[in-house]
Amino acid sequence: MKRYSLSLRLGGVLLGLMCSAAQAESLTLTQTLAAAERYSAELSANRNEAQALDAMADSARQLPDPKLKFGIENVPVQGNNDRRLTREGMTMQRIGIMQQYVSAEKRDRKADTLLAEAQSVSAKSAVVRANLQRDTAQAWLDLALSQQALQTARKLLAETERQQGAQRASVGAGNAAPDSVLAFRVGLSAMRDKLTLAERDVQLAQTRLTQLTGEDVSAVSGELPRYQRLPADEKTLEQGIAQHPDIIAAASMANSAKARSAQSAVAAIPDVEVEVWYGRRAEGYEDMAGVMFTVDLPLFQSHRQDKDHAADVSRTMQANDQLALAERDHAAQLHSLIAEYNAAQTLWMRQRDEVLPLVRQRATLLAAQYRSGQSDLSALLEARRNVLDSELAANQAEKAMAQKWAAIRWLIPQELR
Repeated sequence: MKRYSLSLRLGGVLLGLMCSAAQAESLTLTQTLAAAERYSAELSANRNEAQALDAMADSARQLPDPKLKFGIENVPVQGNNDRRLTREGMTMQRIGIMQQYVSAEKRDRKADTLLAEAQSVSAKSAVVRANLQRDTAQAWLDLALSQQALQTARKLLAETERQQGAQRASVGAGNAAPDSVLAFRVGLSAMRDKLTLAERDVQLAQTRLTQLTGEDVSAVSGELPRYQRLPADEKTLEQGIAQHPDIIAAASMANSAKARSAQSAVAAIPDVEVEVWYGRRAEGYEDMAGVMFTVDLPLFQSHRQDKDHAADVSRTMQANDQLALAERDHAAQLHSLIAEYNAAQTLWMRQRDEVLPLVRQRATLLAAQYRSGQSDLSALLEARRNVLDSELAANQAEKAMAQKWAAIRWLIPQELR
């Protein structure tokens, strides 16, 4: 019985490990972007709001529902006929139908306003989508480059740890001072600190991707995008400012304000209500029927409807000013991003092409001197620590360049294939 219970426990542990491995995913950049869009509640909310406004626009073109009116009129409340329904000739049971007629122009203007608001919501959805794609791509690139830095740190630390036995042997043989062992351990501890920070960066990137996609992304797969150069030349990027979703959203807000102004311009057109009724009276009295008309009287249009229209016109002008301001802001933002990218690219290339080759060459030279007895292990350890610092510095510069590249690349949302 104990063996059976132990087997069940081991089976459960193995099953849990298999499930954890299955849940941890390795995704390409395109897969990660698609997962983020599926997981985004904000995108879903914007789509639902746009659909609601479209449905409201269809409804706004229709006349209001007719109203059924019924009741009893002219019931005596005093005298001998108090609360009697058949004694007084004016008492009758009345039933009728009333229909409100709103002009077709007013209904069309209201529908146009709702459609403009739906387009504005859709434009805001494109803003959300662009920001989501940018944040997701940056997190994906951060994870990819952080894993590269982690692998480099582990490799250099393992190479250095293998020298620990040789250092102790050198002290035992009298070829090195006893305190060199302590110095070696201090140097190893500093390198382990770098490894811990690299592991932290990987975990932070994984957490960020999980937050954006709702999936346990443990690693990346597929080729990295070519972030070593701008997505396009600067002139092409400047020409694309008009396609930025923030600019389109500002233009949609201006169109929505214009549609509201057009709606308020016809607000003074009176609505008409028509009521047809039939009244049944007591025996001996003739039944009655009638038609009633109710018409709005905009007697104070200059103090009401005209004021509302003037306010909507001012809001339209405000929206146009905000559109112009958004275009200027995005032009400045693009130039700032390009400048930051160029600076990050220069720093990365200097680290890669100048600093790293020098520190690696120095570490190789000191390793050869150490093997020939012309240098001590502490100098070699310091050189390897410098290599690790330079590798991590180059990785950080590459991360900064990749982050700016993604910010430029996803100024406009991309369709996923």
